[in-house]
Amino acid sequence: MCAPWRKLAFAVSSPWGGEWHFWGKKTVIRFLVRAVAALLVLLVAAFIAFAAYIDLPAQVTAFTSMTAKLMCSAVFVAGRDEKVVWKQDYVRLTMPGKSMGLARLNVDQIEKSVTSTLAGFGYGKAIYRQGIGCTAIVGRSEGDVRAQGEGVASVLPPADANALWPEGEATLETQLPASIDAAKLSAALNRAFSEPDPDQPRKTRAVVVVHQGRIITERYAPGFTKDTAQISQSMAKSVLNALTGILVRDGKLSLYAPAPVREWADPRDPRHAITLDNLLRMSSGLAFDENYTSPKSDTNMQYTTGDFAAYTAAKPLEAKPGTKFNYSTGTSNIIGRIVREAAGPNFRDGFAFPRRALFDPIGMRSAVLEVDAAGSLQGGSFVYATARDYARVALLFLRDGVWNGTRILPEGWVKYSLTPTPGSLPQKGYGAHFWLNTGVDPKVQRWKNVPADAFIMSGIQGQNVVSVPSRDLIVVRLGMTEFDNWDVSILVEDVIAALGADS
Repeated sequence: MCAPWRKLAFAVSSPWGGEWHFWGKKTVIRFLVRAVAALLVLLVAAFIAFAAYIDLPAQVTAFTSMTAKLMCSAVFVAGRDEKVVWKQDYVRLTMPGKSMGLARLNVDQIEKSVTSTLAGFGYGKAIYRQGIGCTAIVGRSEGDVRAQGEGVASVLPPADANALWPEGEATLETQLPASIDAAKLSAALNRAFSEPDPDQPRKTRAVVVVHQGRIITERYAPGFTKDTAQISQSMAKSVLNALTGILVRDGKLSLYAPAPVREWADPRDPRHAITLDNLLRMSSGLAFDENYTSPKSDTNMQYTTGDFAAYTAAKPLEAKPGTKFNYSTGTSNIIGRIVREAAGPNFRDGFAFPRRALFDPIGMRSAVLEVDAAGSLQGGSFVYATARDYARVALLFLRDGVWNGTRILPEGWVKYSLTPTPGSLPQKGYGAHFWLNTGVDPKVQRWKNVPADAFIMSGIQGQNVVSVPSRDLIVVRLGMTEFDNWDVSILVEDVIAALGADS
């Protein structure tokens, strides 16, 4: 029998009439080889063009730095087991455009550092320092970063286990006021921790409810407790607000003078007109793309540059200061540098400031505000604290900046912070580093079934602290929600329904 190739022959109609004939094995092979080669050339060209468009080296740096930094903080700040972190935070989580499970991590318990590669490519490292958490080594040498020093630990004695929170550790869960429906309160938490759709998990990790200054209920996912520090994401911005207010109180910062930013020091620079108020209200006019899915988003600067403040301060104006609202983590990182520098002449003064000025005075023993490689406070995203300690920040604002009779925030600061920013989203009012339930039009509410006076500390992946002054209520919810399937307002509504009209 003849080989099939010897019988292979075909004809193709020619556009000029007649037929083109192809005969034999060699002709077919040559055609296929050339076609495959042309396809490979196209694929390589397309890959090179795509890699250039997304700046592939920067993307690899962002991935390895991010995965190293987040594991470092989870292990050395939060005290979680690295194998559990890998299972809960990496293998089963896909950040927008970043498959965390591709990371190859090495945790060094002696040096207190984490290194990462992307499936064996690239290299990222993060190091832990006491009091200031973990820092990704980007844009600075490790020696330079370590030379900045450390923060300070809390000097507070352990809280009294028998005294009620916030003075101590005890809660009212077993002795709820008669006006509170315990069954409804329990059902509210059951709903918050439920997983109705396995394909889109909510991953609630902590819920704490504070009413009239006391914890009335709390619950934690397996592997988490009241003592587990968790990432703030953008809730850090509200913590930064408080630190800024303290410096304003002490006369070290001014809201309405040109912000002390070295990049704009020249009065001829149009950015010189940007004030601290503009920065707090996200109306600086600086161009910044707060996009968590685009490979070219400015938010990648948190892992591709070691100086977040300088990156954002170098941005041009896209609008006159005070005229356009543009939510920007970069803006908060500029404020983080301003706060650190205003706190004292050296790194140690700035690193110690959050602990001495805010955390210890209100009993936030767990809180850590991390810094970037340039030593600036990462006020846009990176506070680690327990759910209870996030509730303390909210309680400070519910009490008009006064804690146990001592004024922490300047008089009028809370009112200023919760005043809607002109031009912020009508359905999502924004104050000064706080989200509001209403904007400049009090008739337009973000959540119609939640009291209009509610204000919110909010971060990606469902980090929320919702305060409702009219009900003397704080609801904390922390988690790692991968999809847009978490609505904290439902939890707040459920809790309010459990309080009863008299509470």
